[in-house]
Amino acid sequence: MKMNRFILPLVAMVLLATGCTKEYVSYNYGAQVETIRVNVNPGDWQFNEGARLPGGQNYFYCTVDIPAITDEVFDFGTVQAYVWNIYNVDQNLGAWNTLPFVYPLEVFVENDDGSQSLVIVPENLRFEWEKGKVTFVIQDLDGYDPVRVGSPISFKVNITHNM
Repeated sequence: MKMNRFILPLVAMVLLATGCTKEYVSYNYGAQVETIRVNVNPGDWQFNEGARLPGGQNYFYCTVDIPAITDEVFDFGTVQAYVWNIYNVDQNLGAWNTLPFVYPLEVFVENDDGSQSLVIVPENLRFEWEKGKVTFVIQDLDGYDPVRVGSPISFKVNITHNM
């Protein structure tokens, strides 16, 4: 009789455990990803001049028309942007980096005695999007003027929307 008290609950647990299954359901709504390459030249950047104080709103921006960002994308889709960053100039090696991307910029500043010191300033490269356009923004994290762009910058914009 003692054995039945042990076996009966054990059998019930085994039956209950084998009766439970997880079901993963996924729906394919026919999402489509469109990729657009954008090259921004140095002369394409505009300057938004704010107060030249720490935390000021000084930044460069460039707005690009992208008609593929429709009302449907605006309401139900997504937009993601990447920047091509060359990390080894000698070997021409680079990688795509998801925006926002913060990169260290080496800047020489003049000291009171006339000498110069190397300072690392983090630059923030980000993007904003709305119907029909994407705006790329370069901003110093200290709020002062960002360094002027001296060469073209390659971006990749991925737009996800339903078919």
